[in-house]
Amino acid sequence: RLPLKDSGLVRIKLVICPNNKFNQLAYLLELLDDARNDIFLMIDEKSDLQPDKIKLLRNSVIKAHLYFSDRINIYWGGYSQIKAEMCLFQLARKTGHYVYYHLISGVDLPLHSQEYIHNFFDQHPDKIFLTMTSNLAFKRSKIMNRVIYNYYFIKYSAHSLPNFKYGKLFRLLEKINLGIQMITGLGAMRRKKLPEVYYASNWLSLDEGSVDFLLSNELKIKRIFRHAFLCDELFVPTVLFSDSRFKDKLYWDEPVHDIPNEPQGNLRYINWWDGSPYVWQDKDISSLKEAASMGHLFARKFDLEQTPKLKLAIKKMCS
Repeated sequence: RLPLKDSGLVRIKLVICPNNKFNQLAYLLELLDDARNDIFLMIDEKSDLQPDKIKLLRNSVIKAHLYFSDRINIYWGGYSQIKAEMCLFQLARKTGHYVYYHLISGVDLPLHSQEYIHNFFDQHPDKIFLTMTSNLAFKRSKIMNRVIYNYYFIKYSAHSLPNFKYGKLFRLLEKINLGIQMITGLGAMRRKKLPEVYYASNWLSLDEGSVDFLLSNELKIKRIFRHAFLCDELFVPTVLFSDSRFKDKLYWDEPVHDIPNEPQGNLRYINWWDGSPYVWQDKDISSLKEAASMGHLFARKFDLEQTPKLKLAIKKMCS
C-alpha cells in the first residue's frame, strides 16, 4: 500500500454497485487504479459478496486506496438510493479531504486515461458537474409528483425485487395509497411546505464544499425525501441550489434534451434516446469515441460480458 496521500491532492471515486457483475466491477477498478485516487465502494446488501469476490476486487487495485462502505439494501426508486450516496460521502469525509468526489455506478466506465481526467479537474477547480434537465421535460415528467406524495411500497417493485411473487399486490396498494393522498389533498398541502425542486442526473462530480453542505443538511434531506420516488435525481440540486452560491459553481448549466451530440453537464455520456438507459454494444465504439472527443469523461451503461470488442476499445481509450 502507498501511504495516505496529502490532503487536497487526490480525487475520490464513489462507486455504487447494485448488481453481481463483480468481474466488470473489477475491470472498472483497474481502469480507476491511480495513486491520486481513493476509491470507496458501496455494494448492495442483496448482492452475493463472497470472500473470493472481495479478494478479486482488492486485487484489482494496486496504486489507489480501496475502501468498502457498510452495506445497505438499495431499492430502486426509494430513499435507500440517497442513503447509499450519503453513506459514501460520510465515509469519504471521515477518511480525509478531497478535491473532487465523483459518483459513478458499477456499470459505468471512464472514456479517458486517469491522467487526462485529473488534468481536466485540475483546470476546473471548485466546480460542480450536474446534468440539468430542461423545464419542459420537468413538467412533462411530473417531477413534483415524485416528492409531494408519499410512496410506501417502492421497495417491492419489479425493479428492486424482480422475483417477488406479490409484486402486483404491492403495486395495487401503492395506487390506492396515492389515490387517497390525491383525494384528500395531502399532496397539495405538502407542496406548499417544499422548497423549489430541481432535477438532475444522480451521477455527478462535486467539490468538497458541496459535499460538506449536503452532509450538513442530512436531516433536511431525510425530512423532504424519505418517502419520495426516484428522489436520488432530486435531492442534490434541490439542496445545493437552496443556496445561490452553488448555482454559480455549475460547470455547465445548459439543460439536456436527451439527444445525441449534446454536452451532458455531469460529463457522463448516458444514452436515454435509445433506451432507459441504453446498454452500449460493440457497434457503438465510434459513438463512444465521439462522446469522448466532445469532452465526456465517463459513460454508462455497459455489459462487458456481451461486448468483448467494446471492452478492448475502452481499455485502449483509457491507456
